Amino acid sequence: MIWEKVKELEEKLDQLNKQIKEIEQELESLPSGHIDSKRVKGKQYYYLRYWEEGKLKSKYLGKDPSEEMAKLSNALKLRQQLALLKEEKMRIERVIQKIQSALFSIML
Repeated sequence: MIWEKVKELEEKLDQLNKQIKEIEQELESLPSGHIDSKRVKGKQYYYLRYWEEGKLKSKYLGKDPSEEMAKLSNALKLRQQLALLKEEKMRIERVIQKIQSALFSIML
């Protein structure tokens, strides 16, 4: 019975690792940072501001940043989901470790 539960936990851990890897790969293709705007001669211009190699960089987005805003919003949701998955992974790893320790102490 306990071995079945351990097996279930290990399968869940494998699923989490796959999900984490997929999200990390998807995040690589999405921008990070924030959108900043500047008003020049009465017109609004938008820039993506992000850190790269220890320097704050800016990328011109034009007058309509809606596409980039959607990507940033998606990236934020994915980062939050990734954090939750990593927390769950740590919890499962701790449970498996405790079970293994308990079983090892019983076997001695």
